Amino acid sequence: MSTEPRPRPPARDRGHRATILAALLLAASAATLAYVLLGGPDEPVKLPADDHPNAAQG
Repeated sequence: MSTEPRPRPPARDRGHRATILAALLLAASAATLAYVLLGGPDEPVKLPADDHPNAAQG
């Protein structure tokens, strides 16, 4: 048995982190696209301004 310290494995570089980030963004955009194409929400989002039809328009 040797008493020499073991060499450290090489650290992951920025390229690896960028690849992981790109994969996560791709998965999120694919999920969003699938959600929209498969029907999405049943009703459109109602904005607070929609409650006041006589409100000033600018």
